[in-house]
Amino acid sequence: MSRPLYIVWQESFIQGEPIIDEQHHGVLATINTLHYFIQQGHDLKDLLPTIKILISFLVFHYKTEEGILRSTEYPEIESYDEEMNRVIDEFKLVCEKARVEQSPELVLGYLKTWWQKHLKHHQDITPFLHNWSGEYCRVNK
Repeated sequence: MSRPLYIVWQESFIQGEPIIDEQHHGVLATINTLHYFIQQGHDLKDLLPTIKILISFLVFHYKTEEGILRSTEYPEIESYDEEMNRVIDEFKLVCEKARVEQSPELVLGYLKTWWQKHLKHHQDITPFLHNWSGEYCRVNK
């Protein structure tokens, strides 16, 4: 019997910027891997490598988006940076709480909510991602 994925990829998730779409696939694949391990009965101690991968993945995904947004002179870049840092800090706190309470479902719940908010945020940032020239930084001449 196959077990369902926690978050199933949908066409509506596509942003139309290949690097962002690939990273979104990767984030969801890692979230679904965490879900699979939880279904198998692993405790958070065993899941720590997967959680560390998720933290790293979220950081480099945010850094990729930030680089593109900076190159397109996104007007809300400071609030984007603040949100990025807040999410990473909040995720770490949720992971610690889940460890203390022995409740890995807290991590999954947070990630599902994050994903929904992140997609909603893309309504604002995706137009700027499409203005990207393919370079992460501009050199003023």
